[in-house]
Amino acid sequence: MTAVSPRALTPDYLKVYIAYNRDTIDSETSARRAVDPLYTYENIYSHLPAFRREHVDKLTGSAVKRQSVMAFGLLILGLEDIGFDTEDQAIWDELRYETTEHGKPYFAGRRDIHFSFSHTQGAVMCSVSGAETGCDIDSTRKRSSLYSVAKKAFTPRELSFCMRTPTLEEETDFYNGICIDPEAFCHIWTRKEAYVKYTGEGLAEIMTGFDVDGVDAYLHSEGLGHYVWAVCIPNQLTIHPVILPVDSRG
Repeated sequence: MTAVSPRALTPDYLKVYIAYNRDTIDSETSARRAVDPLYTYENIYSHLPAFRREHVDKLTGSAVKRQSVMAFGLLILGLEDIGFDTEDQAIWDELRYETTEHGKPYFAGRRDIHFSFSHTQGAVMCSVSGAETGCDIDSTRKRSSLYSVAKKAFTPRELSFCMRTPTLEEETDFYNGICIDPEAFCHIWTRKEAYVKYTGEGLAEIMTGFDVDGVDAYLHSEGLGHYVWAVCIPNQLTIHPVILPVDSRG
């Protein structure tokens, strides 16, 4: 792409990027976007800045490496959308990618650009904003021990929101007659994770008992196939996510 001069971001700027293996989403959803032939692990890895390649090479496990590369690829896309030539190593020297003591990433050289990563099996996400942001994506197919997690991390209101009557065939997530709806659980959980990434206080804050309806920030979550994603920003904005189905073989 032809780079333009990077612009300063204002607090009302927000872009959400999501990439998922097309094999993991039903055909109706997959048909909404074409598979991007350039968005593959090999292509993105080859375009990573040197510091990120070094980070990826130290990771153990192919799945972890893939998630790290694909998520950072979304950040590269976000930077290109605001005019950065990410092929230029001098750009990364100017941006100065760093992390806080709790692991929140930021650009020390461009404090007007805020971003957040998330990944789960088969999907990655990145939000890029002109104000503080946090994001999270999770799969509704993760169904083990949902009640035990919700009981520890959710408020009574949130727990009630997630509970439903189980069917006769249902055994997973069944505890003393209580069944947790996986999609409702994910809407609460992803909002909680997005919020603690937004504050930068670390995931331990999830267990402090806060209610997602009572935070001093704007939280938004949506379903995408069997995923739920959420983003947190200071004030409400209209959100149009950029969705990239990719070939799981890429």
